[in-house]
Amino acid sequence: MKILETDRLVLRTFEERDIDAMALIDQDPKVREFLLGTADREKTAAGVRKIIRHYDDHGFSLYAVELKSTHEMIGWCGLMIPSFEAHFTPAVEIGWRLSSNQWHHGYATEAATAVLKYAFENLKLKEVVSFTAAGNIKSRRVMEKIGLEHNPDDDFDHPKIEKSHPLCRHVLYRISKDEYDETR
Repeated sequence: MKILETDRLVLRTFEERDIDAMALIDQDPKVREFLLGTADREKTAAGVRKIIRHYDDHGFSLYAVELKSTHEMIGWCGLMIPSFEAHFTPAVEIGWRLSSNQWHHGYATEAATAVLKYAFENLKLKEVVSFTAAGNIKSRRVMEKIGLEHNPDDDFDHPKIEKSHPLCRHVLYRISKDEYDETR
């Protein structure tokens, strides 16, 4: 089901048919640079089913991102409730993951801009957060481009990652509805 549309993209609910395309994206070493572990089709299938359940339970989730021109599914962008406790939870997180051959076209920013607008205008959320491993500069740039702000005092060690792991330290970005309204 189509949720959002931009100039170049369609964002829709995930379906079982998306598992193979998403598995290819998840197995890309460039995509995995700031993700833990390895991915195989079974892990991706479980992830897609979790996304579908999240939509059924909450009315929002991560959305499959398709190119309008080709209908190719190039990744996901959307909203999730983090599954861990931290100083900023409960919260709604905006996130994205695109095929590396679709990077540097502005698709992540385009999709995330539409999702953020949807979060505030349709879902009536009061705040949206985003977080990533501290070294993930590409993702941090998208966060900044869509208007989220970083306060170093909010940075945290991800509770699902061992403290000694180089990806443990995360940066937190956030934007409130009032801040969003001021910038539009």
